[in-house]
Amino acid sequence: MTTSQQAIQKLYESPWQIALCLTGGGSRIASDLLSVPGASTTVLDISIPYANASLSKYLGQAPDQFCSRETSLKMATAAWQKAVQLSSSSDSHSSHCLGISCTASLASSTLKRGDHRIWIATESASSSQVVSLVLKKGHRSRVEEEAVAADLMLYAICEAGNLPSPELPTLHVDETVTIEIETVDPFIAELRAGRHAVAWALSNKEVTDTIPEPPRGLLPGSFNPVHVGHHKLRGVAEELIGGPVYFELSLVNADKPPLNNFEIEQRRHQFDDIPLALTAAPLFVDKARLFPGTTFVIGYDTAARILDPHFYNSSEAEMQSSLEAIGSLGCCFLVAGRVTDSEFQTINDLPVPGEFHDLFVPIPEKQFREDISSSGIRNAANTE
Repeated sequence: MTTSQQAIQKLYESPWQIALCLTGGGSRIASDLLSVPGASTTVLDISIPYANASLSKYLGQAPDQFCSRETSLKMATAAWQKAVQLSSSSDSHSSHCLGISCTASLASSTLKRGDHRIWIATESASSSQVVSLVLKKGHRSRVEEEAVAADLMLYAICEAGNLPSPELPTLHVDETVTIEIETVDPFIAELRAGRHAVAWALSNKEVTDTIPEPPRGLLPGSFNPVHVGHHKLRGVAEELIGGPVYFELSLVNADKPPLNNFEIEQRRHQFDDIPLALTAAPLFVDKARLFPGTTFVIGYDTAARILDPHFYNSSEAEMQSSLEAIGSLGCCFLVAGRVTDSEFQTINDLPVPGEFHDLFVPIPEKQFREDISSSGIRNAANTE
């Protein structure tokens, strides 16, 4: 038995259950894994969305680049989510689910202008890992580059699972493997594994499952990045509500892969002095169940989505049921206006059904207007 086969055997003897997503290269790992007896106990899914459209469907969105660090992380996180879903009926807990990805640009029938590059990522409830390698161009055949990718992926799997690792593949003197790892606080890992409903990141960077003073209001967002408008809106909301308003970040998105651990840590550390609720509640009805009696502080664009049946499987009845549930839990929305199509629009410009009119409270423009957005900040940064 080779050292790689021995490593795979140790993987199969462990409690880990894995799902893989591969594109552009690295598919030999599938053969390596399935050639060792016992794969059915560990390997839950192997997806090879090779065409660009196929990968976009797998991720739920088209990536900015198909061979990049960010795309490898999105692929691994989507694979982790699939592993969690597929393992739900087994004895394995989601804390022992692992998503693995490989996106590679390898030697092909036509000469490539750019580097021959391998990006591998792993994702678990507690940690994210990125392994990258630029191959010396023209030094290997496609088959040989595929072998390097597969060996590097097996190494990454074993490292992520804290298992005996095979040696790294033999590399050229000019080639170096780069490894990045991000590990989250145990409370966040347990939230991601489904053991906690909420994890609170406090001002001193402590993470806990409780908070000394519960919020009267929550300002949800993706905070990519947080900006002055978020902080000003929170301050105005506290004055209007008459109690503390904190921030809330859902680690799960309704139509995109969940945040990976690099993203979670980067976003939560933006908050130095205000508590941040970390949840796995992508929908407002989910948030209302976690925080009954809470006022959710939102912007015009979010209110428009809440009132759009398209986001409820195109069902008006489903939308009304969701709003009824939110109201019955004692929750409501405090809505700030926003510039849209060069006009400042408020909740009064949206078609709020009469029975839910009291559920949406406008913030007057004279009390809050801030023409800034996270997407605008990102776009500006990308053009510099």
